[in-house]
Amino acid sequence: MPIPRYETSSKTEEGYEVVVLRDARRDARAEIVPANGNNLIRFEAGGRPAILAPPDLRSFRDDPQASFRYGTPILYPPNRVKNGELPFRGRTYRLPLNEPRNHLHGEISSRRWEVTAYGASEDEGAYVTSRFRYEDHPDMTAYFPHELDFAVTYRLLDGALHMETAIRNESETEAPFAFGLHPYFPIFPEDGEEIRLQVPAAAKEWPVTDEAFVTGTPGETEFSRSLRRGIDLREYPVSGCTMIELAEEEAACRIELKKRGYAIAYRTDRQFPFLLLFRPPWAGAFSLEPYTSVTDAFNLPYAWEMTGARGIGPKEQIRLTTSLWIEN
Repeated sequence: MPIPRYETSSKTEEGYEVVVLRDARRDARAEIVPANGNNLIRFEAGGRPAILAPPDLRSFRDDPQASFRYGTPILYPPNRVKNGELPFRGRTYRLPLNEPRNHLHGEISSRRWEVTAYGASEDEGAYVTSRFRYEDHPDMTAYFPHELDFAVTYRLLDGALHMETAIRNESETEAPFAFGLHPYFPIFPEDGEEIRLQVPAAAKEWPVTDEAFVTGTPGETEFSRSLRRGIDLREYPVSGCTMIELAEEEAACRIELKKRGYAIAYRTDRQFPFLLLFRPPWAGAFSLEPYTSVTDAFNLPYAWEMTGARGIGPKEQIRLTTSLWIEN
């Protein structure tokens, strides 16, 4: 009997259940931890890693920052909310402070998600679907009283890993909507290696602080123009961050590792008009963070069409997709 191409399985690692997706023909593998924010902690193809895993899964228990420092944290809202105060439709939501003065990255990146479906077939690849509902967490609905329902499917198909997200507002009132992802791509260090980043940028860059807070309106810059041609990431500063707008075409970002002979490709759909570039000081990685809105969008004095500060209406559902693969 032939060995199936696709397989979905699970294992226990340091007290966490880890869901493993495999594509034998492409020698590709993904690992997800539903109990800690449904975090995609590993993806590789042909032995080449594309996602930075945590040093160990105990980190998620021991380090309160680890949930959004490794793997692919799921952010709602993305980045910082100044003083934890988020105004929307005449109401101010007071989010808990997990920094001295700010709310950072939301809480669904560290909470338990429930696996609702999984399987593997030639047509559907290897997949797992997990769900997070605000209404299951009374401490969260105390400050954000909306019944938001998140369903995320990771699907490994033909060597590429697709993330299919559906967010539905089950409550009777409109809720503020701001969603993002924070993948860490393991690319540093290799002495003397040229690392090229190409981004389908719209040549518009938002001026931001080192905490990614917006300080003005976007404009065309030499840096945003150069992203389309490609930049050398060795020259990008540690702890640096840049907020850009993406072009209308649905093209992929590419990180090309010249010495290692492959590239990491990452494509997002048009639900993500913004991309934050970030080089973390704590790991040899680089982040391309797709956002539906700029940082702290609801506190900015600009039109929502500019910032992405929008709502999700009663019974409305928003779908978002990303794809990640290795190019030789």
